[in-house]
Amino acid sequence: MLTALLLALSFNGYDGGTPITCDFPAEDAAGKSIRVVLEPRPSLKDQPGLYRVFMDFDGLVSVRAAAQPISATEERDILIRGITRRNAMYSIGLRDDGVAAFNIQPAEGDNGKKSTRLGECHGHKAHIDRWLSMW
Repeated sequence: MLTALLLALSFNGYDGGTPITCDFPAEDAAGKSIRVVLEPRPSLKDQPGLYRVFMDFDGLVSVRAAAQPISATEERDILIRGITRRNAMYSIGLRDDGVAAFNIQPAEGDNGKKSTRLGECHGHKAHIDRWLSMW
């Protein structure tokens, strides 16, 4: 009960704020760039070190995801990972300076292949500060 009260107080006045927008350009001129909008959605079900986020891909698909600090590095960085119902996995590694890597792992049986793109995110600073302060 005390934990629920503390979590409720920590979210008081925090509605998720502005979304994080990430752009991942194509590797060649013939390819298509990918825009991912991350919408933090705080919840009383959030656990310390694990925060609810929705990933929206080019306005076409939305996937539930979770953001968590990356403890294996010395940097201020976050891993955001979402898994679809068909078990395709999308993850973004986001550094404090906005540099990001977007990894796509298609579901088994899909004809797609794993891929990674480098890009940049904007609007992330306040969210990273908040998520890392709670870690």
